[in-house]
Amino acid sequence: MKIITSAEELKPNSKLGMRKQKVFKISDESSLTETWENMALLDQCRTYWDSLRDFRVRRTRNRKYHRGDQWSDLIADPDSSSSTASYITEEQYILNQGKVPLKQNLIRKNINNLVGQYLSNPSQTMVLSRVRDNAQVTEMLTNALQCALQNNNSTLLDIAEFEEATLSGACIQRIGYNYFRERDLEDVKLNNVNPARCFLNTDLEDPRHTDLRLIGEIIDTTVDEIVANFAKNQADERKIREWYAGLVSRDYLATHGLDATKIDSLDFYNCVDPGKARMFEIWQLKGEWRTYAHDPADGSYKVVKFTQKEIAAQNFERKRLGLEQGMEEEEIPLIESEEKFEQFWYCKMLTPYGHCLYEGETPYKHESHPYAISLQPMIDGEVWGIVEEMIDQQRYINRLIIQLDFIISASAKGVLMVPEDVVPDNMQPSDFAKEWIKSNGVIFYKVQPHQKLPEQISSNSTNVGIHEMLALQMSLFQDTSGIHNAIQGKEANSGTPASLYAQQAQNAAINTLKHMTYFENFLQQRDMKVLKLITQYYDQKRYLAINGRAISEQSRIYDPELAKDIDFDIVVTQGSDTPVYRQLIDNTLLQLLQNQLIDLEMYLEQTSLPFADKLLQAVRQRREMAEQGQVPGGLPPELMAQVQQGSNPKAMALLQQSLGRPAA
Repeated sequence: MKIITSAEELKPNSKLGMRKQKVFKISDESSLTETWENMALLDQCRTYWDSLRDFRVRRTRNRKYHRGDQWSDLIADPDSSSSTASYITEEQYILNQGKVPLKQNLIRKNINNLVGQYLSNPSQTMVLSRVRDNAQVTEMLTNALQCALQNNNSTLLDIAEFEEATLSGACIQRIGYNYFRERDLEDVKLNNVNPARCFLNTDLEDPRHTDLRLIGEIIDTTVDEIVANFAKNQADERKIREWYAGLVSRDYLATHGLDATKIDSLDFYNCVDPGKARMFEIWQLKGEWRTYAHDPADGSYKVVKFTQKEIAAQNFERKRLGLEQGMEEEEIPLIESEEKFEQFWYCKMLTPYGHCLYEGETPYKHESHPYAISLQPMIDGEVWGIVEEMIDQQRYINRLIIQLDFIISASAKGVLMVPEDVVPDNMQPSDFAKEWIKSNGVIFYKVQPHQKLPEQISSNSTNVGIHEMLALQMSLFQDTSGIHNAIQGKEANSGTPASLYAQQAQNAAINTLKHMTYFENFLQQRDMKVLKLITQYYDQKRYLAINGRAISEQSRIYDPELAKDIDFDIVVTQGSDTPVYRQLIDNTLLQLLQNQLIDLEMYLEQTSLPFADKLLQAVRQRREMAEQGQVPGGLPPELMAQVQQGSNPKAMALLQQSLGRPAA
């Protein structure tokens, strides 16, 4: 880094960059040049969005098969008499044959199994410190992170994102900081982003998405919501309503509710919903030359708004004052500065006509865009979900079922063959047929020599190999999806050892481990940004009512002073939260308690037993009474019943001993 003391040392045409510069544009009349620049940016985003058309088409098809709409693919109409090609859905073609389009939705069953595997192996994000002295601070940050996730009901959001990953391979969440009306507080805000509304530079190849340069989303919301978020005064509100005048209707009749019609017919510029306004949030990676300055006087190193010429003038003044006060020239602290080309994320909120609602450099401490994104498997830039791998087998199974239905419906099933001369003269053929099928019917007729009797025919023409082919396809479907009988919880064959069945279930879980790892990486990326926002925006102490058994009382209170200088000393990792893991921890704690390496209070603070909190409170109250000279009583009857029901005999004996009673 160079010390500049004179203007002659400056580079010509030096540029100035200001960090965290925000420009609010609503009240000002945007120039024509700025509007055209915004329209050019929107056109670039539209190009990226159009290039994702194949991804959206495949996602829509996967969603339909996942739901059960599995006969909606278009085929050429074989009955069309026109010279031009005519297309109908497979469902309509089957209906034209007089049949019902049957299907067995195996895709949905397998996806539910995957979601069940994810939910049956829960995990909690924990903040770990590389320095043991920061254990209390990391416990506080872990509680703050879990509290923010619970405030957003992140479990439901994550389930929806996991299903989205199985459909399209894309997981996108937006992490911001907003106001919660229900809780009357400001906190980290999580929102799932529909991939159909998202656009980004489509030349991605890195599975970590380090080559992402532009990302944004199409937002449809009410004008009132836009005013609430961007208007600073009534003049801003009038300007926003002028921009959207004539585009939004307050009174309208919704023709499609709780279906995907609006998403499937999405247009880039025009909002399908007449009651909402279209807005674009665009984050773009930009770069410019910036002046960094290190001031030895206060130890700061930052981007400054001064030019190098102004810094040279400040150094000249410092040198003059220092010499006047008798300081040696080498002892005078001079500002060191240099220019760097720095990349940064820049945000613009635009209307469809290029009006700017907001623009500015990223305000977030993580110095990035507010999206957590995972596009997998990202092989040669391609992204797809596991549902897409199951569709061909699902289609063939449906086809076999339809063929079997066609054959059964065309086969003879108890057809009665009656010679005409057998029907009595006093009966009509219809009366003869009715009497034949009665349980107590009686028909009188005269038998002539060599006369054939009525004959009932039942054809067994369905055994043409379809059942065997259907069984083969069901087996191939399991192999394709990787979800076998053991992991589905189906009964094992007679004589199968328990160890073998457990091994089969474990081997089957390996087939889905890749998808779980992808999603776990996405959650870790999301939680890191959540943690960055917590350390940035939690500027006051707040109570964290998320973990009742914290290591210390101090970690239940978030203190921003403790967390402001720990950014580079922590890592975010997923901690296991399975029943097996909790049982292992409880057993370890019990052994420590038996060996008197920990006391009862420490055991109750760390154990996952459901009654631990109430029991810990009772034990502490008993200790306080003993310290005050009062005779402590026993535990409440209802609490003792919970303890007896949930504890093992060894733990009960230790508890009785701790309470001063003889063990039973």
